[in-house]
Amino acid sequence: MTTVARRVLDRQLRLIEARDLEGLLGQYHEDAVLLRFDRTVSGRAALREHLAVQLAQGMLVRELVQVAETDDLVSWQAVVEAGGRDVRTYGALWLRGERIARQIAGTFPVADAAPAARRAAVRVDLEPYDAWAAHAVPDPRRAGREAVGPVLLEIVHAEGPVLAERAYRLYVRASGGKALTSIARAPLSGAAYRLRQAGAIAFDDEDGSPAGADLAPGHPIVLRPAGVAPVRVRELGPRALDEVPLGEIAELMRRLRAAGAAELPRAVLDAYGLVRMTAKAEEYLSRAQVLALGAAGA
Repeated sequence: MTTVARRVLDRQLRLIEARDLEGLLGQYHEDAVLLRFDRTVSGRAALREHLAVQLAQGMLVRELVQVAETDDLVSWQAVVEAGGRDVRTYGALWLRGERIARQIAGTFPVADAAPAARRAAVRVDLEPYDAWAAHAVPDPRRAGREAVGPVLLEIVHAEGPVLAERAYRLYVRASGGKALTSIARAPLSGAAYRLRQAGAIAFDDEDGSPAGADLAPGHPIVLRPAGVAPVRVRELGPRALDEVPLGEIAELMRRLRAAGAAELPRAVLDAYGLVRMTAKAEEYLSRAQVLALGAAGA
C-alpha cells in the first residue's frame, strides 16, 4: 500500500516535470520551511521565488536511486539533471496532513583527490571535509520533532559519517546553546532514531561496522546518510581529533602503513597537520591502531 508521503513525493516529481509552479506551491503549507545546505527558505514569497528559479534552470529528476518512507516522512536519493549536468542529490519531506511542512534538499559532495597530508613525510590523499554550514535553528528542548529532524538530517548529510555527539553539539551550538545537556540530547537522539527507522540514515559503531538495534546508553555511534560508505578518509577539517570516527582513523593508518609509515600515531598527526601528542590523543590513536592492525592481520 502506497503511503501518503510517497504519493506526495510522486506528485511533486510530476509537477516538476510539468513545470507547474502553482501546483508545486499548492503542495506546501503556508508556514512551510525548506532547508538547504547554503540557506533556509521560509515564507510563501521566498518559496515561490526558489521554486521558480529551480524550474527555470530546467531541473529534472532522472532517477530515484533510493526511497524510504513512513506515513508522514519520505526521504530519497536521486540523480538530477540541472544546468546541463547530472548531480547526486538527497532530500526529505515531512508532512502535516497531506501537505509539506518541512523539506530538506542538497547535493552530495564530490570527492576530490587534492593533496591533504600537508606535513607528512609519508603522503596519502584525503578527501576534503565538508563541514555543515551552521545557521539559526530552533531550540531542541522546545521544538517539535518536525523541526528537529530536518536539521539533524541536514547535518548528517553534510558531515556524515559523523559521530552522533558531534552532530548533536553542532545543533545545540547553532540553537544558541553552549553545552550538550541530557535534556537537549534526548530529542536529538529521538530524532536520529526516527530518521533511522525511516531509512534516511544509518547507525554504525565507531569502528565502522553496523550498529545493533539495542545500543547501551553512552555507546559511541556514527551517523551517516543511508547508502553512503560507513568510512570516508577525510581531512581533519574543523573536527577535534576525538571527533573523528575511530574507523576513519584506522583506515587512514592502514593507508599510511601501506605507503611506508612506521610510527602510525605520529603519521596520523602529521597527516592532520597536528603537532602535539597529548595523553588523550595517544590513548585515542592507540585504540585506532589496535583496530587498524587487527583488521590487517598484523
